[in-house]
Amino acid sequence: MQIFPSLHAGYSTYDPDKEIPYLQGKVILVTGANAGLGYKSAEMLASKGAKVYVGARDETRGNAAVQSIRDRISSLSSAGSAGAEAFLRLENRLDVLIHNAGMQVKGYSTVSEGGLTFNKIMSTNHLGSFVLTQELMPVLKRTAAEPNSDVRIVVVSSAAHLQAPEKPDFRNLEGWNAPKGDGVRDSFTRYAVTKLANVLFTRELQSRLDAENVPITCIALHPGLVVTEGASNPNTTGILTYLWKLIMATLALNLLEGSYTILFAATSQKIKEEPTKYKGSYLQPFNRLAEISAYAKDGQLAKDLWACSEE
Repeated sequence: MQIFPSLHAGYSTYDPDKEIPYLQGKVILVTGANAGLGYKSAEMLASKGAKVYVGARDETRGNAAVQSIRDRISSLSSAGSAGAEAFLRLENRLDVLIHNAGMQVKGYSTVSEGGLTFNKIMSTNHLGSFVLTQELMPVLKRTAAEPNSDVRIVVVSSAAHLQAPEKPDFRNLEGWNAPKGDGVRDSFTRYAVTKLANVLFTRELQSRLDAENVPITCIALHPGLVVTEGASNPNTTGILTYLWKLIMATLALNLLEGSYTILFAATSQKIKEEPTKYKGSYLQPFNRLAEISAYAKDGQLAKDLWACSEE
């Protein structure tokens, strides 16, 4: 297959049926997998023999996704819906953690937790992944210590991280919550900053694991311009909405194609054979290493983000 995968990249080829190895014995957790890219990724991984857990904010939708995958794959050995606590009660290993959960928010909205008020999109797109990774790190490290292990943490970011208009301030909550406007520009800026946070988190996590000599590979990626629910409902009105829908209809990937970069990052033998090449990397469709923004390379910015996330 050869297609134009995004507005930021050229042509690429990938055949998941041929390139994904048999995954019997692998345990994989995919967040945001009740629909869209997460669902398609979970479905394909399960079809290759992996034991897949579906992470979803809505338990009912998560269970429905699991049942749908079971209905489609008659040979499916096991799948389940679970958050971190439930997962740790059920499993003693985790080979691949895929952070796919995310959202696009029209207008400014917040969530409150522990007496603090967070920008909702930053909480969902970054902080949720950060917290879940910390909760699952013991089982990830335990699996990585086994002979011939191949543990990976995959973070779905976006080429939108390149569009962050200025360097964010992650040293405090006020910086996290900026900008606060409801317009199209501010809404997109908030989204771009969260995708930048995904790349910074991936690189800082890799740096910390390397410092501990933990053999886990962390990869961030841009899945391409994909016909997802969020991308199909832009923060625009009038003629801009019409033009966006025209772009989506002519250039966007379908959900299966949009999952290809995720599947490559999660399963490719090339990554196991050349871990140094891929550790802390950023991929674009479907299997190519890509450049990141200058802000994404800022080591101090990554440390500020990590420190504030811990607090």
